[in-house]
Amino acid sequence: MHSRQYSRLFLVSFVLLALITGCETRPTRQTPPVDPQAAHAASLYEQQRYQEAADLYEDLANRAIPGNRDLYRLLAADSLIHDGQLDKAEALLGPIQAPSLPPAQQFRLDLVQARLALERHQPEAVLKRLRLLPPNASRDAAIRYHSLRAAALKALQQKLPYVRELIALDKLQSDEEQQLQTQLGILDTLTRFKPQILQEQLSGTDSTTRGWMELAALLRDFPGTPEEIIAPYREWRDLFPDHPALPQLITSYYNQQQQRAPLEVSQIAVLLPRSGPYARAAATIRDGLMAAWYADPNENRPPLKFYDSSNPEQVWPLLNQAADDGASIVIGPLAKPAVAQLVRAGDLPLPVLALNQVDIDSIPPQGLYQYALSPEDEARQVAVWAAWQGYSQPALLYPSTSLGKRMAQSFMEEWRELGGSSVRTQAYDPASGDYSTPVAELVMARQRKAQLEKLKEAQEKAKEEGLTEIDYQLPPRGIDFVFAIGNKQQMRQIRPMVQFHYAEDLPVFSTSRAWDGRLSHDESFDFAGLMLPEMPWILDEEAKDPLSRANLEAQLPPRGRKYLRLLPMGIDAYKVAPLLRRLESSNTESFPGRTGILYLNPQRQLLRRMTWISLQIPPKVLGVTPDAASVQVIPAETPDPAHESSSPAQR
Repeated sequence: MHSRQYSRLFLVSFVLLALITGCETRPTRQTPPVDPQAAHAASLYEQQRYQEAADLYEDLANRAIPGNRDLYRLLAADSLIHDGQLDKAEALLGPIQAPSLPPAQQFRLDLVQARLALERHQPEAVLKRLRLLPPNASRDAAIRYHSLRAAALKALQQKLPYVRELIALDKLQSDEEQQLQTQLGILDTLTRFKPQILQEQLSGTDSTTRGWMELAALLRDFPGTPEEIIAPYREWRDLFPDHPALPQLITSYYNQQQQRAPLEVSQIAVLLPRSGPYARAAATIRDGLMAAWYADPNENRPPLKFYDSSNPEQVWPLLNQAADDGASIVIGPLAKPAVAQLVRAGDLPLPVLALNQVDIDSIPPQGLYQYALSPEDEARQVAVWAAWQGYSQPALLYPSTSLGKRMAQSFMEEWRELGGSSVRTQAYDPASGDYSTPVAELVMARQRKAQLEKLKEAQEKAKEEGLTEIDYQLPPRGIDFVFAIGNKQQMRQIRPMVQFHYAEDLPVFSTSRAWDGRLSHDESFDFAGLMLPEMPWILDEEAKDPLSRANLEAQLPPRGRKYLRLLPMGIDAYKVAPLLRRLESSNTESFPGRTGILYLNPQRQLLRRMTWISLQIPPKVLGVTPDAASVQVIPAETPDPAHESSSPAQR
């Protein structure tokens, strides 16, 4: 897509449609009043030089006559939103008094503020701001309106209202490529509904909407190839001769579905060790796989054939044997040395979903996917969640073990990737049992205690001298949250210790290692408010679901609770294996698994977006880790440069 070829109208809509479809695009063209400097600012905006465009617009606003001043502020704020500077954009919008604006500019203000709300992941605010489209709105403004509403409705999973907005958007668009993407979105959503539900929900609609409903029902009836639908499609076209569906829509739809089609699986080979250090973990994964297989309602579910991969050196003969035995895909191996062999390999005889993950510095062989419940990945999710919640000054406490250092390093790398800079770090020795000293050092407890004592002395002195008591306030710490890495025993001491050392107001994040899925009343006091990412299955107590924790946990042996989270890993491995090609086809594809929302990165590693909880009885669900691509650290106004981070690996 090359935006320089598009009309101004299409350019305005295309960036907003990218919020719906996930497409990358060049920026939209702005239309300021005729002024050489404004024209230059619009050109900078189109070149994605948003900061420079915003600076020019702000300068114009400072020099403009009152009638144009607010318009330039709007354009500057729009530029800053594209640059990710949401707080600055909001500050620019604040002084604008909507009632004093002409009606057209009032609606423009609503559009920019709605865009700001969408960037802040506040879809409800978008819909509240954009309730009605003014009857005299330009096509440009109408496209922005429907695009923003569609993006908000999609985020809220309101699928039929989302389709209505896409249909309205499609009627306004003039470029075929733009229309095609919108129409594919309409069909992709409608085909997920049963025809009778569409009839109930969309009854009494206009001819265009009825045409989309009928076309979606047709595509559901002919899921094979475009050749099968030629005659029925002609009949549909005779019934809806003026329908806006593009001629190339059907072929594009089938191409899209083919890319997303599940792998046809005739047999699944499972490579798991029966002896050695991985045997107990493998047995739990096997239980999860079998539970998912028995719960599969498909009568033609593929058989599972198990192979003993206790010897990592035999992974290649086992792969070849599985291929000769007729397997369509392999789940496993589990041991890291075996996975490392596959990463360094050439062509694989069949697709492999490895159940572990190794570091790679190049693209792995085609058909190799890696799936692990990675502690390092959880540390990265802490960075994403904290940034999304608006925090900007982390304090990182980690054990001086190899795993602790890797998790700390992963957090700091992700934090910098999100635009963060300063990270205060402090290691602790798990063997020493001393958590008070490192926590005190991390939150600067001694300095704050000394400052507090001085302030109290000054207040007492003023009181003795008959002066008015002085209000005292401690200076800022330079940190606004704590990320503490540790297991349940460690965190049960660390969490209260943070409160003890004058930091009870700081939110504390950890990872799922901080608890074992249950909390006694005695433990709840020590863990109260601790926030961490967790797999949905741990929180699932639905008795009617045969794969829920409520039903499967009881099947574990007494010592099997150590591997509790491997049960849903086995479930997800079985369910996601046929869908790997679909996940690989687009960076917007995901699978709602029991271990989290699963997606593939460019290295074909199956990663998770987990559910965030605050520990209490029962745990309070806070949300799901957002897509890191949509998150940015907003720098604090008073950074703490004295505590720049150093690599834990270098300590």
